[in-house]
Amino acid sequence: MLQVTLSHSPTPLAADEAAPSPAELRAWAVSLVDAREDERLRIARGMHDELGQLLTALKLEVAGLAQVAPGPGPAERIACMKALIDETIVAVRRISDDLRPLMLDDLGLNAAVESLARSAAERMVIEVTVRHDEEDPPVQPGVATALYRMVQEALTNVARHAHATDVSIDLRVAGAHVVLVVEDNGTGLPSDALRREGSWGLRGLRERVTLFGGTLTLENAPGSGARMTVRLPLDATGVSG
Repeated sequence: MLQVTLSHSPTPLAADEAAPSPAELRAWAVSLVDAREDERLRIARGMHDELGQLLTALKLEVAGLAQVAPGPGPAERIACMKALIDETIVAVRRISDDLRPLMLDDLGLNAAVESLARSAAERMVIEVTVRHDEEDPPVQPGVATALYRMVQEALTNVARHAHATDVSIDLRVAGAHVVLVVEDNGTGLPSDALRREGSWGLRGLRERVTLFGGTLTLENAPGSGARMTVRLPLDATGVSG
């Protein structure tokens, strides 16, 4: 028989086991975020490469059946199967991009944000405008990933709550900072947006900004709509300060 004894009395820290500093806690938090992104990258590449190749091969095999299957009945079923495979390939690519945008690693932050904006515009049937500098912001890979996730979260909030028809995304370097501004013409933000139940996405966004020593401003734009402004230091690593 296995017996487990639980002790509720705290064990005092030894002299060389001092409580972690805020900088150490931030470093651990960043390492957890990085580990999660690495795992997402591994899964995304597996889906995009292995599963995508298998589906493409299956589509070719099904297409070959159309040449040997007699009669209109089998031909119609084969055409339906090809259409389903095409839809599955599109779904795999979309899920892969949601997990980890491979374009972010291959082509950079600006191109990845443009791709994200195009996808959101098609999905929500709205106008999404992207403005950015000619070159990618000179930031660490973890910061680039964080900025991408912030744009992703902002567009998700627009889709779920804003009822907007127009969104603008501005990503530029300003002095010693990279500044991201996402603005829409929707219904605006409630005053307790970061406190209300169900706002975990916005809270997570705020935590990401804090990890990298930046600032987050959420405000209602003049007239109507909402504006999110993020400022991150160009030399941010997530463990400074």
